[in-house]
Amino acid sequence: MQIARALAVCATVWLLAESPPQHVATSDYFGGGVGTHFVDPSDAARWLSWAETDVADSPRLRAVGIKTLLYTDPNRTMSRQPEGRADESAFAHDCAGGRIEAYRAGQYLMDPHSAALLAAWKGHAQRYGRAGQFDAIFEDDADDVAYLRGMPCRYSPTDWLQATIAMQQALGYPIVYNGLSNFSDQTISPAIGLNATAIGGMMEQCYARSPARPKTTGPHWLVTEDTELRMAAEGKLFFCYGNDTTPAVSALDGRLYVYASFLLGYDPSSSVLWEYYQGPSRFHVMPETQLVPLQPRTTPRSIAELRTGAGIYQRAFGACYLAGSPQGPCVVAVNPDAQAHPLNLTGYTRTLQISGGGVLDGGVARVASPGPPGTLAGLSAVVAFR
Repeated sequence: MQIARALAVCATVWLLAESPPQHVATSDYFGGGVGTHFVDPSDAARWLSWAETDVADSPRLRAVGIKTLLYTDPNRTMSRQPEGRADESAFAHDCAGGRIEAYRAGQYLMDPHSAALLAAWKGHAQRYGRAGQFDAIFEDDADDVAYLRGMPCRYSPTDWLQATIAMQQALGYPIVYNGLSNFSDQTISPAIGLNATAIGGMMEQCYARSPARPKTTGPHWLVTEDTELRMAAEGKLFFCYGNDTTPAVSALDGRLYVYASFLLGYDPSSSVLWEYYQGPSRFHVMPETQLVPLQPRTTPRSIAELRTGAGIYQRAFGACYLAGSPQGPCVVAVNPDAQAHPLNLTGYTRTLQISGGGVLDGGVARVASPGPPGTLAGLSAVVAFR
């Protein structure tokens, strides 16, 4: 009897382990100053993996299985922030000895070499960590010297990066840094070196730059894809933060383009989608995140490996699920160019279709006929199923 019971338990555990996830990993603001106050954590838990939140809401979120982020910015601070009250040695200075003001009046660049800055940041993390329940510290503006009204004296990019790595390591907490969008050419941001001491990083403008530019293209799109793939290869969380704040019901085409682009470089253990399309609930998870592709036919190291001769980027998966329901094999296809390209997906008879707003605002995702088109228009995408 005991053996039979043990076998039954093992079978149950195996089935649970083999059950497909109900959605890809997601993140959002929740509670606090910028997150929703219209959604109960137990309702959010069905859709949300990570949340940036405050001390008061963090225990409620963790109690229902949502991982929590504590926002900090030890790199650019204002006087009202804990790090901004550190002594003068915590601030970066130009060669004339003056503080370096950032793009916001009263916000100053800090010096990652400074013991005083580390002490202030550590005190911040410890104080809020004792008062709330957080899984990781979010570090904004990491390794970032853009948009300043001056430069640190004798600034060296390599030295600044190494100082930031050392500061992260000395903090003694899991860190998710924001710095992956800081690239100026066709190469991945050097801030990816912060993976040495962080559990993950965020890229802003991830496949969606703004309401005026809801779809990235060209080098920006290519570098975003390669960054997502590189983060997966290094086993680090990639928080893909889209900056389009268009109402979700008005952004169906953009949402599909962003989600398909995300899936091209996606790894279920590392890729986290964080969108900001608007809706009445102020909960920014979209219904298309219920599509979970598994069993990738290829695991590329670069997005260039997924480019077809026709100029389309495609990735095939052997098993695809919608809200846990099997849909068979699927293929993701994205055209990031302005001009149309031929699309040959013979044998695929259905596509992913989305309607409405966010997942808590009446939005719906379904797999249905018709099949994919023979030509994929510029700046468009399709997810097709056999």
